[in-house]
Amino acid sequence: MFQRFFSNLGVISAGVSNTLVSPVFCRQCISHSLTNFANGSSRLLLGQNANQKLQLLINNISVKLNLLNVVLTQQCNRVAALRLRRAYQILLLYQRIYGEQVLMQKIKSHVRCKSRPLLALLSATVFQWEKERVSDEELQKCTEEMENVNKLVELSHRKQQGLEIDTNLLESNDWEQLVDRNDFKIWRRLLPDAGLYQYRVFGHFSDIPPRAFYNTQVDLGYWKDWDKNTVEVKIIDKDVETDSEVVHWVYRFPYPMYPRDYVYVRRCKVDANTSTMVITARATEHPSCPETDSCVRVATYCSQMVIKPDTTFEENGFDYVMTYFDDPKTNFPPMCFNWMASTGVHEFLEKVHKAALKKHERSNESPAARADKTSGNIYPKMVHQ
Repeated sequence: MFQRFFSNLGVISAGVSNTLVSPVFCRQCISHSLTNFANGSSRLLLGQNANQKLQLLINNISVKLNLLNVVLTQQCNRVAALRLRRAYQILLLYQRIYGEQVLMQKIKSHVRCKSRPLLALLSATVFQWEKERVSDEELQKCTEEMENVNKLVELSHRKQQGLEIDTNLLESNDWEQLVDRNDFKIWRRLLPDAGLYQYRVFGHFSDIPPRAFYNTQVDLGYWKDWDKNTVEVKIIDKDVETDSEVVHWVYRFPYPMYPRDYVYVRRCKVDANTSTMVITARATEHPSCPETDSCVRVATYCSQMVIKPDTTFEENGFDYVMTYFDDPKTNFPPMCFNWMASTGVHEFLEKVHKAALKKHERSNESPAARADKTSGNIYPKMVHQ
């Protein structure tokens, strides 16, 4: 069953080691043989300056063998890449047939301690959900951030009204406010380790229900309809245990900059007990989505969205909090970047709001589509509950 899969990986590990070692071993053998020849009857055959001539010959042979080593290594890398891709395709096929847990048990039963190169190559082709999945604890921390945001909102209100401010609250606050409106506020703070600014957004919408706002962001099939800068967005992997998903998102940047692409793990959850909706995402790497020359990969990215309804998920009115940071690898001056961050976030959220409003109106016009999930996911009752 798995002979072809392990045969591909075995040839990779054996071919790499043999190709890298053989030229070096040959050079050492030739050098040793010629040195012994120099200590013997070399003068009878080569005449005067025999040692210099032999040393020149050894140097020439070393140069040729080094070139041969480079050529063979490049060729081996190409063969290894092709076989690795083939092995990954076979692995995906078996995963669809048997499921992830059964597949991993079969793989472990075939891998022995003596096959450490095989195990290393195998681990590179399998996405490690044990490390990358979004845990319940992470979702809980996102929900708890609502309390911290409420403190920031209270501090902002007190400043606007000229009221007395608690000293402890003021000293413990490391967020700088950039935008202060009644229904929309933005703060930022510097992350010393990353050298980036983290942004926090608080807002309120009263003309749509929370689930419309939530579903508009969760439904990737609807993204390209309301965000024209999205070139491509799709789910490339999914964790059965937690419903975490790996998403590949290609986003168009202004000309002449290259598009940016994101590969991230996201998890979406509706918690009826706490009356919250959470969407969290963070950057990751996936073997089926390598970097390409056509896009700039954004390797530093984290986003969290928490939605809190005023009453219920079905009725209009809710607060939302979005916390995010990323490094799109642009060279804009700090002032320009801060302006784009504050205005760009507001424009993005307004696009989500308008798309959610449109989706909500379409659902009201078509009650049958609301109940039928096979009609293109126009407006599902709830997602990721």
